Amino acid sequence: MSSPKKQSSKRDDPISCIIEPSKVLGGLYLGNMEAASDPYTLSQYQIKAILTVCPQSIPSSTKIKLNFYHQCMADDEDDYQISKHFDESFRFIEASRRSTNVLVHCQMGISRSAVIVLAYLIKKDLIGAREALEYVEQRRPIIFPNNGFLRQLGTFERQVFNDLINEANCSRRIASPKQVEREYNKQRQLDEEFEMKLQRLKESNKQQQHFHYEQYTIPKSNVYRKQENTLFSNLYYKHY
Repeated sequence: MSSPKKQSSKRDDPISCIIEPSKVLGGLYLGNMEAASDPYTLSQYQIKAILTVCPQSIPSSTKIKLNFYHQCMADDEDDYQISKHFDESFRFIEASRRSTNVLVHCQMGISRSAVIVLAYLIKKDLIGAREALEYVEQRRPIIFPNNGFLRQLGTFERQVFNDLINEANCSRRIASPKQVEREYNKQRQLDEEFEMKLQRLKESNKQQQHFHYEQYTIPKSNVYRKQENTLFSNLYYKHY
């Protein structure tokens, strides 16, 4: 998979490259309806997958030439819950990039499609919303998601990282309560055996004139002690 030679970004570009294609994965592009409807542009950028994020659809003559197509009927309104499309969009982009370049677009390629791309980057690369916004702005300066979308993006960022922390906590659980109890009992038994052996040693040597208990340095390994089952969380992230 390849893309045309990268050009300097212009504020009126119908299409912008967000992630360059590689030998393994297709690239990710962000654009407007003009780019999504133009067969020449799609051919030039080798795009065979389109995600439409608006009620208007691309021409049927263009759609039939694609390998993958998905549409989210989203409105560009502050109170529209565009976050309900984040997961389905992520799955579509991920699946499509395995075989082709992907274009995400809305009417202007400024708000709706931009926030979908931002949500994808947050979940894909585990970066903060502000970092994702700065990254995409460098590649498409005209993006301007409405305030409602930005608030939902912040909530999505916290959700992604909270899920990551919970997953890390579960995987780092040192033991179940039963496991802790078994290890504790096992260690207690070893401790008792150690005390008995030490006592027998003292008794067998107490008749010796030069016996000094301090000379014996038998290691006593007390590895486990009864404790509450705890979770470890060493993962920190930055909120914006």
